[in-house]
Amino acid sequence: MSVAIRAARRHELPALQDVENVADEIFRRVGMPWVLAMTPADLDPLERARRAGRLWVAVNGANRPVGFALLRTLDGMAWLHQLSVLPRYGGRGIGGALLEQACAKARRERHASVFLSTYLGVPWNAPFYARHGFNVMPLAQYSAAMRLERVHERQLGHPIWRRCIMRRDLEPCPIP
Repeated sequence: MSVAIRAARRHELPALQDVENVADEIFRRVGMPWVLAMTPADLDPLERARRAGRLWVAVNGANRPVGFALLRTLDGMAWLHQLSVLPRYGGRGIGGALLEQACAKARRERHASVFLSTYLGVPWNAPFYARHGFNVMPLAQYSAAMRLERVHERQLGHPIWRRCIMRRDLEPCPIP
């Protein structure tokens, strides 16, 4: 199955919600059914990210989305808000390719790092990001915005004790 990574198109946004919902089904396998009850990304933030060039899709040979990455800013920081790939497309480097698109965009925007919040101990979460250069941040280093993000995650139903914030430092982008 060939897959291409490109900027998301407006008409694809509802399909990205479906991708997120289906991708979350894998949490059932690790005893985390509460993730399935969470609502996917809203269309308005997806559209804002698309217009800002911060939303990428992985599409199959039929040009249908099979994954996506959403980069946003959180208090001036580059924040990977969502990375989802349909399970049947997993293990093919699609998530890594989407992640690299987001990191490249952050680098072009002159961010020194990319941050994200994810689950510890779930193979396709923190260990995946660690393989791609992210490191778990100690709680003492969390900014006020990061602490507020964790409060928001708790309100959404995430058990905070199972989550962490990770950071990947970026090489500076050459000045043209």
